[in-house]
Amino acid sequence: MRFIQFRLVGPALIAVAVLIGGMATIPYVGIAQIDAGLRQREENLVRHNIDLWINDIEFSLTAWTIWDESIAKIDNAFDFDWTDRNIGASLIGTSRTRFVAILDHTDKLIYWRTDDSVKNRGFFDRGADAIVADASTLVSDVRSRELGRTIVGIPKPVSISRIEVLGDDAVLMTATLFQPDFGTAKPKGERAPILITAMPITGSLQDFFGTRFLLDDARVSSLESVTPDRAYAEIAVGQDGEKKVLSWRPPTPASDLLYRSLPLLVTVGAALLAAGIFTLRMSRNTARALVARERRMRHAATHDFLTGLANRSLLETEFRELSRKGPLVVACLDLDGFKEVNDTYGHAVGDELLKAVASRLRDKARVTDRLFRLGGDEFAMLMPDMSADRADAICQRLSRSLAKPMDLSKGEISIAASFGLKSVESTDISCDTAFKAADAALYHAKSFGRGSVVVSGSFVPASQLAPRPARRKRA
Repeated sequence: MRFIQFRLVGPALIAVAVLIGGMATIPYVGIAQIDAGLRQREENLVRHNIDLWINDIEFSLTAWTIWDESIAKIDNAFDFDWTDRNIGASLIGTSRTRFVAILDHTDKLIYWRTDDSVKNRGFFDRGADAIVADASTLVSDVRSRELGRTIVGIPKPVSISRIEVLGDDAVLMTATLFQPDFGTAKPKGERAPILITAMPITGSLQDFFGTRFLLDDARVSSLESVTPDRAYAEIAVGQDGEKKVLSWRPPTPASDLLYRSLPLLVTVGAALLAAGIFTLRMSRNTARALVARERRMRHAATHDFLTGLANRSLLETEFRELSRKGPLVVACLDLDGFKEVNDTYGHAVGDELLKAVASRLRDKARVTDRLFRLGGDEFAMLMPDMSADRADAICQRLSRSLAKPMDLSKGEISIAASFGLKSVESTDISCDTAFKAADAALYHAKSFGRGSVVVSGSFVPASQLAPRPARRKRA
């Protein structure tokens, strides 16, 4: 704060001294450097935030693409009814995706589905073949990443995305590789099927990103039409391959300070002290506004905009910090019945429900616990200074709390939450390994019914065990 204020006040004080001394120069170079540095920092933050948003969308698709059954029913022996029900209808019904297509291992189109709500829109009424042709470069990138991979355990997602603009339509297109998770089914060849999805972006791109990232006078245009005084970030391509950029008016606190102060400096040479005090106050307010703006941008980059919980970008940092201090438990949870809420009441009520779940988790979790929203209806907790048995009991209470009715705009709605836990007692265990184990435990918990809690290494949830002795047995 003091450093930024000093950089803003310095040029103004120099200008006062130069004017009073009769010199005719003003430190424009220093002012330009300050404003250019702030502009570059904001451009980097916007690009980073857009990448995080796309990464969250890509990660949400892993529920459908990293799945043994999808390999068995799509690649090993194609089952149209299963694919339509569990991929097409499920994706369109539980997310903002409105077009789904699947290519087999030869990149032949074997399945597609378009939601009725967008069939008459310019991007979608061209038909599945045209949309898939638009995604050909994404498919090629996925195929190149598919080659030469070494997979240990549950594979990492292989996804490529881009925003495409056609007329008034802006659509996020994603190509994702189908992969097995636990190996009960494997691709019959060296290549696996690919999922192609198209998610329309609500409203105009400038409104969508401008509001999300607090940008001043946001516009979307070709790169050639962006004037030098505007900051920009490449975000999309047109149908003809032309790059589309998001541009906005960047903050220029140093220049603003100079221009606001210049008339005063010219007219009050005899009142240098008063002018200095005024300039100092102006610079302090500008610096505070700048720091507050940057803090909001950083918060947007590391927190989920819907629930306010930390997002995936903070997971590894928080995990390393807590694991160095002592034992902790990693808890993964997702909501049982969330799809039915979306199907019955719509996504707006689904968003209300996610906010209510986040609020209830904050109220019931310990002050030292760290809460995250990973995407969709998936959440996570880092529980420091915690044994597996205590974490099991706490998550049982959380599960019962989340199962209580939630008062939403459509009335009281009830869901449940299943938990998968992994105890971390050594710094040798990585964040990725711990979360894979907790996620695998969550996978088992889901098979036992709504509201189950399973600790990694156990075969059954605590609710199905007989009264347990002082120390819990694990496989």
